Amino acid sequence: MELGAGYDDNANLAATDANKIGGTDAMADARVDLVARDPNWQWRLTPEVRGTWFPSQSDVDSNGEFLYLNGQRSGARYTLSLDGYGSSQSLLPTYLPTANLATGLGIPEPGTTLVTPASIRENLGYLSPSYTFEMTERSSLELNVNYTDAAFTREAPGSYVDYQNVAGYAGLVLRVTPTGSLTLRATGADFRPDFNNTTDTYGVEAQWDGKLSATKQYYLRAGVARTDFSGSVASTPESSGSTNWSGGAGTLWTYSLTEIFLDATRNVAPTGLGYAVNQDQLRLRLARRFTPRLAGFLGARTIYQEPIPGSVGPNVRPQHYNYGTTGFEWRVGREFSVIGAYEFTDYHYSGPSFSSEANSIRVSIVYEPHRPAEGPAITVGY
Repeated sequence: MELGAGYDDNANLAATDANKIGGTDAMADARVDLVARDPNWQWRLTPEVRGTWFPSQSDVDSNGEFLYLNGQRSGARYTLSLDGYGSSQSLLPTYLPTANLATGLGIPEPGTTLVTPASIRENLGYLSPSYTFEMTERSSLELNVNYTDAAFTREAPGSYVDYQNVAGYAGLVLRVTPTGSLTLRATGADFRPDFNNTTDTYGVEAQWDGKLSATKQYYLRAGVARTDFSGSVASTPESSGSTNWSGGAGTLWTYSLTEIFLDATRNVAPTGLGYAVNQDQLRLRLARRFTPRLAGFLGARTIYQEPIPGSVGPNVRPQHYNYGTTGFEWRVGREFSVIGAYEFTDYHYSGPSFSSEANSIRVSIVYEPHRPAEGPAITVGY
């Protein structure tokens, strides 16, 4: 459980000084990890509730409920995994992505919707089963499919639009060296918003995965994809489509006192505005334990969404989002810690017509019962 208080100089991410809402806020976050474990399988279920309140500006209060699911079963020659995510939250500035890591290297986070904040609620569900089968000692087959369903309390083209997105891949993994493997994949996605406009993407990609040691890994990925459109936007027919590149590169280094995560990806992503975009994303997280009780962190995320060439209509606009944070976590005791953080948000919507910045500071107290004595230095996501 985390309880905190802070100050935000632009809580509504307004573009002009006259419309900015600044003030103190209070925050509460509670979650629990439920784990079932056996030698061949493991399930983890994590419910979470979160809320932010502004005593003098109740119109920017926000809250959310979340449920995370992760499971894996392993056999002599196969691994079956299932990842899931469900949320119901207010689409005000506090819902925007932070430097917290919800997915691993090379996996873009689902449901990232950037648009002008509004008092609209999003209900989102995501489910992703995957299967790996070891065909020989040096080759294996990978299969994955993921499904996203998003619904909003207010729906209209140009605002938020309900949508469904189905994507997946089939890949062949070749262990080329003792520390590296090459994966060749065929990819596909079908995006269907709740109005007359669909986007189908299909392509191929190659990925190199390197494992320098049990705590040092990296990957490099490059691919090409064709995107086809059908239907219309605002009664304007869309063109046949275009060809775009995709890719990624990232690394994760874990030491006894330091953790470094750096990941850059480019992919076609669905949005709550009712159209798919080319999405470039950079994630950075650095955590360092200075003493047995004191640790520091630095995190950043950049997301740039741009229209896919050939997609037309008045609602297809570029968006750019930057987020950064730094601070400390002081372990008062095994179960209690104090966190201090500074956060910076920079948001551009539809080019220069909408641009805003926000600065905030926060101090909070975290209670973690039954925390292991030698647990990680940083135990709360940022």
